[in-house]
Amino acid sequence: MTKTMQTLWKIIALGLLVFCMQPATAKHGARVIILATDYPPFDIASPEDGLHGFDHEVAAEAFARRGITPEITYVPWSRAISAGENGHVQAVLTCAQTEERRDHFLFSAPISGEAYGIHYRVGFPVDDIATLADLKGYIVASVLEYAPNADLNDYGADLVDISSDIAGFRMLELERGDFLYTGRAAGNYLLERSNPSVELAFKPFVEWDYYLCFSKKHPDSEHLRQVFNEG
Repeated sequence: MTKTMQTLWKIIALGLLVFCMQPATAKHGARVIILATDYPPFDIASPEDGLHGFDHEVAAEAFARRGITPEITYVPWSRAISAGENGHVQAVLTCAQTEERRDHFLFSAPISGEAYGIHYRVGFPVDDIATLADLKGYIVASVLEYAPNADLNDYGADLVDISSDIAGFRMLELERGDFLYTGRAAGNYLLERSNPSVELAFKPFVEWDYYLCFSKKHPDSEHLRQVFNEG
C-alpha cells in the first residue's frame, strides 16, 4: 500500500470515528408515542396551570431537544404496560424497575424518584414499624398493580387492593384500615386537594427511581433511549 493510500485510509477511519461519536439524532419530523397514566405530581392528565407534571415535562422536553415530537397519551396503567410489552408503542411513562419488567423494557436514565412508605392517622402507634416486614398483621391498603406496592405480598400484611390512593385515604378516615402504602409525593399531592377529616402523617421505608420505559419489541427502542438520555 502506498503512502498516499495509507493517508487516505487514515482520513476515512478518522471520519468514521468522528461520525460514530456524534450524538444520536432523529429524522426531521420524527415522532414517538408514549403512554402514561394519571399519576400526579409526576404525570397529570388534565394540566394544572398549564403544567403536566414533572416526568411528563421532562420526557417531552428531552425528546424535543433532539428533534423528536412526543405524543403522550393517558390511559389506564394496565393498558399502558400491555401495549408496551407487546411493542404497540415505543415507550411508557412513569416506570419503576422490576425483574418482570426487565424482560419487556429498556430503561432510560432516572428522571425522578419517590419515597414509599405508610400514610397513617396521627396518633396511631408506629414507633415499632420501620420496614415492610413490620406491617405483618396490620390492615394495609395499596394499589397493588403499581410496581413498588407489589412487594407487600411478601410480608404478611392484611392487604386491601384498592383502585386508587384516594380510596385508601378514605379508608383511613373511616378507620377501616391501619395504613395506606404509597408514595410520599403522590400521596401528599392528593391530600393537599382533598382536605381529609382526620390529620394524617407519613413514614418512609424505601426509595424508588422512576424511568421512561422503552418496549423491547419495538425496533426503534434502543435508538430512542439513547436519543432521550442525551436530550
